[in-house]
Amino acid sequence: MKNFCVIFTILYTVGLKSSSSQCMNGQKLSFIRWSGVTPERSAPVFVYSASDEEQSLVGVCLSRCKELDDCAAVVVEYGKGSCHGMNTATGRLHVDNDVAYFSKICLKLPLDCERRWWALESTPSYYLQSTTAGETRLNVTEQQCYELLLAADKDKYRSAQWIVPESNSIMFETMTSNLGNCILIVENKFTEPESYRVSNSYTYYIEDQCGHDYPQRIDRCSYEEYYNQTLKHVDFTINNITKDECKTACELEERFVCRGFTWGMREARDVRGVRGGRGLCDLHSEDLVTAGSWLLRRNTDATYYRRVICLNISVECQDSSMVVTYRPRGVFRGRMYVPGRGEACGARGQGAASVRLALPLRGDCDVNYAYAISNGPGGVVNRTMAYVMVMIQNNPIIQTAGDRWVRVGCSPGGAHAYTNVDATVSVKDTGKPSQASESGASAVYANTAPLSMYVVRAQDTAPAPAVALGELLELRIETTAETEIEAYHLVASSRLGDSSVLLLDSRGCPTGQVDFPAFSRTWHGGTQRLTANFKAFRFPNSHVVRFALMVRFCQRKCKPVMCGSQQMRTSRQTDLTKKWSNETEMPAAVREAVWWEKPRAGVVAQGGAPACVGAAPGRVPLELEMVVGSRDIISADTLVRADHQSAQSENESERALVCVHELLLVSLALAWLAVQILLLLGCCVLVKRYRNLAEMSMQKDYHSFDNLGFESSSSPRRVHWPDQTIDILHTT
Repeated sequence: MKNFCVIFTILYTVGLKSSSSQCMNGQKLSFIRWSGVTPERSAPVFVYSASDEEQSLVGVCLSRCKELDDCAAVVVEYGKGSCHGMNTATGRLHVDNDVAYFSKICLKLPLDCERRWWALESTPSYYLQSTTAGETRLNVTEQQCYELLLAADKDKYRSAQWIVPESNSIMFETMTSNLGNCILIVENKFTEPESYRVSNSYTYYIEDQCGHDYPQRIDRCSYEEYYNQTLKHVDFTINNITKDECKTACELEERFVCRGFTWGMREARDVRGVRGGRGLCDLHSEDLVTAGSWLLRRNTDATYYRRVICLNISVECQDSSMVVTYRPRGVFRGRMYVPGRGEACGARGQGAASVRLALPLRGDCDVNYAYAISNGPGGVVNRTMAYVMVMIQNNPIIQTAGDRWVRVGCSPGGAHAYTNVDATVSVKDTGKPSQASESGASAVYANTAPLSMYVVRAQDTAPAPAVALGELLELRIETTAETEIEAYHLVASSRLGDSSVLLLDSRGCPTGQVDFPAFSRTWHGGTQRLTANFKAFRFPNSHVVRFALMVRFCQRKCKPVMCGSQQMRTSRQTDLTKKWSNETEMPAAVREAVWWEKPRAGVVAQGGAPACVGAAPGRVPLELEMVVGSRDIISADTLVRADHQSAQSENESERALVCVHELLLVSLALAWLAVQILLLLGCCVLVKRYRNLAEMSMQKDYHSFDNLGFESSSSPRRVHWPDQTIDILHTT
């Protein structure tokens, strides 16, 4: 291992010297990491396969590319454990989540960024719907937007958005000469994860990798623990260290921003029960906010620790209530409530003001108590703590992946005890699996072609039993009609319909209430498809999300629908969009592209036309139901440590549980009831027959009793008459 460290240091030093000759005007060589995409294949400059000696496959590949002048980019394939260099960094990008793509670039780097393996991270088709947008530069290239972000004050701007408003293409390319608008943003997707959204427009989300906002060594709120899980992508590996040493290595990492780490011991059956042991440590630069929950992989011998931003929460125990105060980082328009008690035990956000939630200590707000008895200098000390689970939901209606569960507590009886919590807690919430319907999901109306509506996973990953909260999905509507179709008035509701939200208005434009873009149109042969990418969400009182929309058949071509500056201003919530011209309106569903995926790969839900619902000529209503669950998360917060043992026992007991569809459950119940009825009828028949047999037996017994002492009627009897001296044999 020491020999490899020396070799790696030499390669890194040689790479720095050779990189100086590739850049000019004081610029230095670095890389841009592209998330979830890969370029078109070309002749490789070099190919490298991982061995068991290197600590980082990414580090070796980037150092090798820096040495070679003709290496312009690197593609790292985590699943295969290999990488290859490319002689060009330009070209179209395709979706591929199992690789990491790094393009070489010359930039003026800050001093604190010279040791970083990559200075920027870019994600196509995403944007940050933040209220903290700052400076805007019009008509700049992609390269110039990178330079503007790095030259900006790190305490002022953390990310940027590069948008090409007039582009009709959904095929992204790297390092083009296109001109767009560059918006510098104060926050990023980690400080505001709820604002990180999908877009169908030609836009790049750019993030500065020279710094981060994670707290320094705050144990009680800086990590979320994912037991028996790890990430598929590993950037650096350290062997034979403790969990605390692994945590310190992640927090002090200078080559990349460490978003979390995985630590485990192969011989240990319970990772949480091992203290002071030594094991394997993996550092990760990716996060679930960027890649999605598909990046998690089951590993019974390890625990994944995800770094998160602490929340500013304080708790105060008064005479008869617990007061929870949340001070948001920015504008907060969501809700803070007790799960399952949202109406009676909740409070709504009022912009940037603090949210105050008063919960009765004795009531229906699920406040629990923990008791402890200890021996102190003054004798036996009885301590009581009241605690409750609270959800901080960023959207006032739906739950998203950026929402946080917080367990807060205080000691009642103290003289206005005030505690600053800053806690982040995530609790296990098991959802039902989402399964595609076996029946066909198509609708045929008079004088119209068949319509089908279904949801697929937007990322080409291995099949999963359930749709996770925040997972990237794609809603599709297909038809073989020769005329164009358009979708509008899309409503998402809970299963019972008691909660709903309008996603697309009567024109097919996003309302901005939920992260859901307008549809895009594609053609493949004679099939027309409308698609819209979105992140899985759900309602607090229902795992089932029901989509209902209207589809209109146009006369040959649909009239272009322009979702103008008013909608853009709503989605960004900033006056900077006033600088945009009125001609930069975004089309709702007019982009055309080719298909790169299989027609129906990874279908998770199917829908169709509702029964017994009429529609106007040329208009078809469609509905779809999808079940959204969530993954098992448990926090490392000290307030939760008291009942982690019970949580673990529940986890083990649930292994014997089986998920059953409700229709199957009803069918089984009816079958069981039918069997019980048949058994009851059979018992009645048997009882009646037994009674008949008993009556027959009783009559026979009575008959035998009456003829007791006499011979049978069929036997001959001898009769003697008194006045005769002879006997007559009389037979009856």
